[in-house]
Amino acid sequence: MFPLSRKQAFARVVLRFLHLTLYALGLTSRRHSRPVQWLQFGCWLCWYTAIWALTVHRATRTEDCDLDCVLRYVLLVCETGSHAIIVTNTFLQQDDSDSLECSDPVVGVTVVGLLVPILGAQYLVCSNLDKFSERVISYYWKTLPSFLGLQFHIIAFIAQVMYVNLRVRLARRQLQALARELACSWPQSKLQAMYLDHQTARLVDLKRRYNELYHLYSRINERYGGSLLIIFIVFFAGFVCNAYWLFIDLRTTPSRLYPILQNLGFIVNVALQMSAACWHCQQSYNLGREIGCLISKLVKPLGSRRYNHLVSEFSLQTLHQRFVVTAKDFFSLNLHLLSSMFAAVVTYLVILIQFMFAERSANAYSG
Repeated sequence: MFPLSRKQAFARVVLRFLHLTLYALGLTSRRHSRPVQWLQFGCWLCWYTAIWALTVHRATRTEDCDLDCVLRYVLLVCETGSHAIIVTNTFLQQDDSDSLECSDPVVGVTVVGLLVPILGAQYLVCSNLDKFSERVISYYWKTLPSFLGLQFHIIAFIAQVMYVNLRVRLARRQLQALARELACSWPQSKLQAMYLDHQTARLVDLKRRYNELYHLYSRINERYGGSLLIIFIVFFAGFVCNAYWLFIDLRTTPSRLYPILQNLGFIVNVALQMSAACWHCQQSYNLGREIGCLISKLVKPLGSRRYNHLVSEFSLQTLHQRFVVTAKDFFSLNLHLLSSMFAAVVTYLVILIQFMFAERSANAYSG
């Protein structure tokens, strides 16, 4: 085993930090005793019970709740409720397979590139809390753990997909090397039984590796499918609401820079994370298609019957076992989903703006 380089050690430290943060937020399980796990789950349960009780108490005492107030209550329930569901699911699963031991520098740099905007936006908000209203500050502190937990969870998902994609690229390179070797001229030595058995053994190994990669994607779907469905719904709602608040701030008080930067920071972070998730999942699908196209180059008319039968089986395997990442089979994560979500954001943003003008017209008429 060779020692890790500096870049690999840096990637290992970044991913270890990500894993520990997920454990602190209750989004991953580690091999601790059952009482410790129960204690952690009980703390989160008490935290959310207190938040929801306080929210219901304030909502019943609030006489006039405008559209802005309603949106904040809806987002608070969505973010805290989704985080509570994922924490509960993680506690019930007791699965430690999500511990990422990858040391690839590309994965580490990608995780850092996704973490830095999150931490920068949180620092900007925390350093200027005195410039916000009491309602906004209360909403911020109540949703901060859930907001960070959902974002860190999807970053861990992106790291997992990138790690599996690296293994798929390695298998693709080995398949390309085998295809180039078979495309060369065929001297008589390559028609010997020993050489044909060697090529058959390599093909069997690649077929087995493809099956292992397919099961890795299946485990990702099983581990993150439900949480991805919840996170994308919450992120969509948050994206629409923050885009609405950004429009209001730019229209009414464009001189107030900090609320604009707060909403803009959330929009940029969510758009970056959803784009990265969809792009890497699209890469998984494309890599699987490329492997399927390469199999046609392995056909050897002068080969043995067993070899050609393996090539046919491998081709059928790539057709039925696609590298597709889904959210509990509700939708597949790809670039088409990303474009559809951004189009839907514009639609719901226009609806909220129409509600805003209708509310102001009603207030002006009643006044």
